[in-house]
Amino acid sequence: MSNARRIRSFVLHVAAALALAGCSSAVDMLPEKLGGLPNDAPQRPATTLATPNVYEVRPTREARPLSDAEQKKLESDLLALRETEKQRANPPPPPPPPEKKAAAKLPAGQTKPPAAKSKAPAGPQKGATAPAAAKKPAEPLKLAN
Repeated sequence: MSNARRIRSFVLHVAAALALAGCSSAVDMLPEKLGGLPNDAPQRPATTLATPNVYEVRPTREARPLSDAEQKKLESDLLALRETEKQRANPPPPPPPPEKKAAAKLPAGQTKPPAAKSKAPAGPQKGATAPAAAKKPAEPLKLAN
């Protein structure tokens, strides 16, 4: 006998054995180590459940569909709810605490601190023209952390 016949015969026998094993009910009795059900698995029901009748007419719905206005209101409510939940999940960082201004010690005889200079650059005077080289670039704004 050639190898091709032996292989074909073996495959045919294995297929027949699997087909017969699929029809047997002894598979339920296999121990758990061999692929059976564990001991604490729920038992099968004694009677099988009834198959639903696919040709039965379905009952009509009692609730009517939403109108366009109700649909838009529902969508806006859901969007608002989504945004509030997003804010609750990712709240914005808290604002920085206000800076406490320390009272500057004044020299003897002085009652109020000297006036602070304005950081804003002075604009050109009316009627005065400044040369282009004398203009200073504007200072970048400094953000308080």
